Amino acid sequence: MTPSGQADDLQRVAALRRYQVLDSLPEAAFDRITLIVKHLLKAPIVLINLVDVKRTWLKSSQGLNIHEMDRESGYCNQCVQRADVFAVPDLLADGRFDNDPRVKLVGARCYLGAPLLTPDGFAIGALAVYDTQVRHFTAGEVELLVGLAAVVIDELELRLLTLQAKQAQSRSDYQAHHDPLTGLPNRLRLLDRMEVAFRQSARSGHPVAVMVLDLDRFKLINDSLGHLVGDELLKQVGQRLCEALRADDSVARFGGDEFVLLVPHLNTSLDAVQVAQKVLLSLERPFQVGDHRLEVTGSLGISLYPNDGQDPQQLLRAADTAMYQAKTAGKAQVCFYTEDMTVAAQHKLHLHGNLTRALQCNELRVHYQPQVNLQTDVVVGLEALVRWPQADGSWLPPDQFIPLAEESRLIIELGTWVLWEACKQLAQWQSQGGPPWSLSVNVSVRQWEDPNFLSIIREVLEGTQVPAGCLVLEITESVMGSRPTEALGLVEQLVALGVRVALDDFGTGFSSLSQLQHLKVDQVKIDRSFVRDLPECAKSQAVTETIIMLGHRLGVSLIGEGIETEAQRDTLKGMSCDVGQGFLFARPMSPQDIEASYLSP
Repeated sequence: MTPSGQADDLQRVAALRRYQVLDSLPEAAFDRITLIVKHLLKAPIVLINLVDVKRTWLKSSQGLNIHEMDRESGYCNQCVQRADVFAVPDLLADGRFDNDPRVKLVGARCYLGAPLLTPDGFAIGALAVYDTQVRHFTAGEVELLVGLAAVVIDELELRLLTLQAKQAQSRSDYQAHHDPLTGLPNRLRLLDRMEVAFRQSARSGHPVAVMVLDLDRFKLINDSLGHLVGDELLKQVGQRLCEALRADDSVARFGGDEFVLLVPHLNTSLDAVQVAQKVLLSLERPFQVGDHRLEVTGSLGISLYPNDGQDPQQLLRAADTAMYQAKTAGKAQVCFYTEDMTVAAQHKLHLHGNLTRALQCNELRVHYQPQVNLQTDVVVGLEALVRWPQADGSWLPPDQFIPLAEESRLIIELGTWVLWEACKQLAQWQSQGGPPWSLSVNVSVRQWEDPNFLSIIREVLEGTQVPAGCLVLEITESVMGSRPTEALGLVEQLVALGVRVALDDFGTGFSSLSQLQHLKVDQVKIDRSFVRDLPECAKSQAVTETIIMLGHRLGVSLIGEGIETEAQRDTLKGMSCDVGQGFLFARPMSPQDIEASYLSP
């Protein structure tokens, strides 16, 4: 094909593709045309053949079960190139198209094709018939085929108009429900989603949060740097917010620099604090808009369904009121519509910020609680427990900050820090000739599910030179979660490293016996809820004795937690429990106290 011919063919292909018909599903309108041709011309094979760059594709066919073929192998390509009727009375006498599948597969002997001519004159394909015998088509038959080829084009034009109308309607619907600048849902779309979320909440009982976010000092940026910079900043903010939220959450823009977030399926109302924190954190990283590096904060107001209202407008007004309260309080603040929720949220955010700083500034401490062999009264191990000293000399109880860390990835950083600190301390004691104590470290579900967890364990062991057999990772059965196969695999990999695994809080879950059967654990810790009632409670005694007997039969060491009285110790000892831990022996101690009590000459 000459260069000019190639250019013409590209225009022809563009005309074909304008119809958006290639590779579409069968349609009755085109099948009716090929069926009419088959009956009127008494031809066994009829095709609507569309000729693309390198292939021909059949929109409809009668008598042939082929959907596409090589462009050069068929007669329809000649019809298209001529842009005129093309007839071959005897295909076997014409050797140009010996590879035409219709000749090879179904024994076609003659061909007649009428070009499909678009209104602007491009031949995009052919309405073609084949017969299985030599045949000279009459002028009337040719005229009929040409007329029906024009009907095919009319159907394509009608199809295109319908498609364009649907696309225009889709665009109109999209524009009616989305912000034109950011592409986020607008007020109308969010109101619909709020109605759905509230109905689901009424059935499930899970609260829904509505959050109004207003950017601090956006007007200054917009006025000083121009609307183009301001618009691009809004786009980037919208993208950051979408990345910070879950797939079920919604981010909408109501205009200006105001964004509205819909957060359904909360477990408790205070869970909204965690979402708010993620939102504000997502804005902390500077935005790069052209040559400008912009730092942006936001004020966030939160209302809750059903506490603060029963319909979308009420919830939006409440969240808007809370947002203005947040702005009054200063930059990057969060306020709930109700004062008591705001106080609780601010305390939670303040505590999280302080915990983050304490971790970064190495203000946390690791204390160690001895584990004692109940038969010999000798300390055989230590459990590492994180502690947080306060400026006034007090210590914040772990149950006030560990759950907070577990709500975010902060628990991974905290858990990793404890692993390093505890292993470094054990290595120091071992280098000074200390006893071969085991070191138990608690592992949270988030740590366990972190894809880097196994690598972190390897790095800690290599970096501290603590023997792998000395490290015991305490897990609860909740680590099995929704992926028990992966959890079992991780236990096996840890065991292969030489690390021991302990099942903590045993007996408090629904599947403890199942986990004990399948997990390769070295230790089982009997939950303090059973130990607490010993020896007075017969049921606790029976359960505890059963756990110990079962553990021993499975080759597992048993540790009794929370031992506070001699009677509890003696009862567990009489049941052949291996190890005890609790205030009767020692409270969690600083490294200095451990050394003074157990390592001094």
